[in-house]
Amino acid sequence: MTSNSAHKAMGIVAEYNPFHQGHRFLIEESRRALGVDICVSVMSGPFSQRGYPCLYDKWTRAEAAVRGGVDLVVELPVIYATGNAEVFAKGAVSVLEGFGGIDYLVFGSECGDLESLRRTKQFLSDHDDEINQMAARLQRKGESFPKAREHACTAIDPAFDSSLLREPNNILALSYMKWTDRMEPFTIKRTGEGYHETGSVLREQVFQREPNRLRRMETAYFDLVRLCLLRMSEEELSCIAGAEGGLGNKLRKELIHAADLEDLIERTKSKVYTRTRVSRLLNHVLLGITNRLTENAAPYIRILGFNRRGASFLKSCIQRELVSLPVLTNPKKAKEKDPTLLPWIEKDILATQLYALITEQDLYRNHDFVHSPIIVEEEPTK
Repeated sequence: MTSNSAHKAMGIVAEYNPFHQGHRFLIEESRRALGVDICVSVMSGPFSQRGYPCLYDKWTRAEAAVRGGVDLVVELPVIYATGNAEVFAKGAVSVLEGFGGIDYLVFGSECGDLESLRRTKQFLSDHDDEINQMAARLQRKGESFPKAREHACTAIDPAFDSSLLREPNNILALSYMKWTDRMEPFTIKRTGEGYHETGSVLREQVFQREPNRLRRMETAYFDLVRLCLLRMSEEELSCIAGAEGGLGNKLRKELIHAADLEDLIERTKSKVYTRTRVSRLLNHVLLGITNRLTENAAPYIRILGFNRRGASFLKSCIQRELVSLPVLTNPKKAKEKDPTLLPWIEKDILATQLYALITEQDLYRNHDFVHSPIIVEEEPTK
């Protein structure tokens, strides 16, 4: 445990794309089971981990989260938010642990069994080098990394339960647990739809309601990505995160034949390159996210929204000198806080501006220098 305060706090990693009843259920059940007073969430900004623009801007989603039961929402830097599971989890956990006063790391998983996740995490840690070497050989034979890792694990131990490596939230859970130091992990089982409705179902419903807006977003996004890709030299493209292994060259080759975004992804993906990896690469091309920026990324706490409890919790962590990361309410002051963070904060600012272009929003009113954190006064809706 991290906090000596009478109040307990939990942290959640999410995209809220959009906020739904499954998120509310996770928050409420975890509060009840753990007896916590404060819920802090680190949330992706304009772009999702799948590489696509989120349905709504980060401030709208932060407000929905606070109204839905979160007390304090902070932004996951885009360098982490658009990375693979390992990068995503490392960044998110680093931000939450940076508060110094969060007791639990809460996450949903298809498994729902913390002990099974612990055993799997330990197995992956104990055999890390062997798994990576074997997976690399299998990838050279044409297998994707997820399949290669699964086959490597069962080759090392036939009794290994590889089913935990086939579900996205289990994979993220294992990555969260790998990077967690001070916070105690806690998981809730994700099951079906209904009360546990999924983001994918809601995204489809939004598309049915607003097909024209979302088509315009996709077209604008595709046009911007094409422009960036066409302007990049071969050397520049080779430095982009995710372009290694020949994927960057394949993407460039398929670009001139693609009719739209989905067509480009379909043409580029293969047994080796999953569609998620391709879509993330497109996002990295747009933002100019290089391997060097990703490998050297430094976390920080960027406030997006809060209620009175969240504000009080943050103030308490700062006063007790628990916070180990720079805290920003406006990135304009980043240079004063820590000028070494600028390369990554500038990517957050660029992502927000590009998102405004993609969604046909006013560039000035949606600029990070202008938009203040969302403050929600009333209690969360039931």
